[in-house]
Amino acid sequence: MKMIKEYLLSVCVVYTILALTKVLIEGIGGKTDPYYIMNFGILFVITCYAAFILFMHRIFHKVPLLFVMIGQYVLVIGGVMAGIFIMSKFMEVSPAAYRDMFIQITLPYIVFAGIYYISYFREIKKANEIIKAIKEIS
Repeated sequence: MKMIKEYLLSVCVVYTILALTKVLIEGIGGKTDPYYIMNFGILFVITCYAAFILFMHRIFHKVPLLFVMIGQYVLVIGGVMAGIFIMSKFMEVSPAAYRDMFIQITLPYIVFAGIYYISYFREIKKANEIIKAIKEIS
């Protein structure tokens, strides 16, 4: 249950930050998006997918973390690119859609994965200190 709450909290926070950033950038630039509603829906789906992939690291605790992080990024970017490919079969997509999504996924992914793993390492360090203190008492 705790993991589900953490997942939902992560999705809500990340989606809110990304949505507000999108609105601010468009407001400052004076640009309006003709696919506004659809883009927010896609943003939500991508956020849920990326957060799910990021939370899967707990399953692979015996695999070196660097490989897990690289694998997660490949899964996220691959899933998004596959989604664009599938969408292009049903609707018109921008000629620069793949490049734009690569940039729009990579930069936030690096930031949010970095924040996630830094907090994860802090939790591990704190748990190790507690274990060490318990062993010293015993």
